[in-house]
Amino acid sequence: MTRLVEVFKRNPYVVAEVLHRASGVCGSCLKPAPFTRKKDGAPYLEVHHKKQLAHGGEDTVENAIAVCPNCHRQLHYGGQSV
Repeated sequence: MTRLVEVFKRNPYVVAEVLHRASGVCGSCLKPAPFTRKKDGAPYLEVHHKKQLAHGGEDTVENAIAVCPNCHRQLHYGGQSV
């Protein structure tokens, strides 16, 4: 069985800017990040694209939001939207 997977090139500057603007607070539940990253002690948040790249969304700061891991899963699998 062969499976094709489309990979999108991400801009690391978009990720860095979105995380910086979030100031350690989830953009969905508005709570502080649940823990810090082991490597540098920064608040752990994930960058979520409001309109998915696979659906034509752009890799821009305007199309992205920093969210905690729980909210990120809920956005993808639980029907919640931003």
